[in-house]
Amino acid sequence: MSSPVMIINLGDTLSVEAGWVMILIKAEQLHGVHVALATPIDPATGDLDPAGLSRLLDRVVGGGIDAICPTGSTGEGPRLTRAQRLAVLQSVRERVGPGRIVVPAASSLNLPDAVAEVAALAAAGASAVLLAPSPYYPQAPGEVLAWYRTVAERTGCPLVLYNIPAMTKISIAPAAVAELAALPNVIGIKDSSRDVEYLQQVLHATAGADFAVLTGSDTLQLVSLVAGAHGMIAAGMNLVPRLGRAVHDAVAAGDLDTARRAQRELTAIVTACRVGQSPAGWKAALAWAGLCSDALVPPAAALSAEVRADLGAALDRLVRSA
Repeated sequence: MSSPVMIINLGDTLSVEAGWVMILIKAEQLHGVHVALATPIDPATGDLDPAGLSRLLDRVVGGGIDAICPTGSTGEGPRLTRAQRLAVLQSVRERVGPGRIVVPAASSLNLPDAVAEVAALAAAGASAVLLAPSPYYPQAPGEVLAWYRTVAERTGCPLVLYNIPAMTKISIAPAAVAELAALPNVIGIKDSSRDVEYLQQVLHATAGADFAVLTGSDTLQLVSLVAGAHGMIAAGMNLVPRLGRAVHDAVAAGDLDTARRAQRELTAIVTACRVGQSPAGWKAALAWAGLCSDALVPPAAALSAEVRADLGAALDRLVRSA
């Protein structure tokens, strides 16, 4: 028999002795600075490293991150099995408790699998689920719309669209984003296109909707916020969450000079970590910081010793504190 699902609103007081908890959120609760969480891996077994995950979560929560977003691109979600992605979510939820927003990414090639995984993640405590279009085959905007509509209707789970054309070869058309934003449980988009013009088109297309537009690029945080975006989900927040927090808060306060200084520092660190095949640079940076090993999900390989040493030297110069 499957475990019962209890649906609550974020902030409710919980006392749960059995079953799973689905914590529903709205678009405005996605505003802020969120981490695209890395997945610490035990180099000996290739499995999740619980101790490394605990250290990493302490760092990002202590650094002022608003939400945890595991099993996306930085978290190597597509390399994990569905069971492993679910296990990562369960570990994160157990560690951070029911009051923290957790938005895991699903990874599916076909619609039945997408529906099943989103439903399972929701039942395991996801606040919302980040979902990219099905990759491999090119898709017309109408097909992308049908993908998201079906998952939204069949699961009832809050969804965050994931626009990452470098990986999926599909860009979600701004008009399609606007149409999806009208659905009650499609609450936002993470745009990892690094295309500011596209981001602006999405902002214009969804103006007036109850919908959060988030950049997936640390280097574009300031530009995106000034353009009207509501926040960021990014890899650099694993290593230097204080800088993403500083940029966001300075923009909110109207202090663009402080925001520019923090953005300059963040951009230098992110640029240094863009080495090797992503997210190998970030894994090496987290190993440099003593948070977890630099191992990637098999069969992906870590950076070479030479590249890792160069990155460490750069981080010694660039990173002043967490």
